[in-house]
Amino acid sequence: FALIIQPKLLSLTLTNHPSNKTHSTTKTTPWTWPWT
Repeated sequence: FALIIQPKLLSLTLTNHPSNKTHSTTKTTPWTWPWT
């Protein structure tokens, strides 16, 4: 489940905020960790 959410969120953030890639990744990392 988490494996599907992680790439999906990363892809969404990359497409939505390509400039804020680093910021988005850092924010999604802790959010997806508990799911795993």
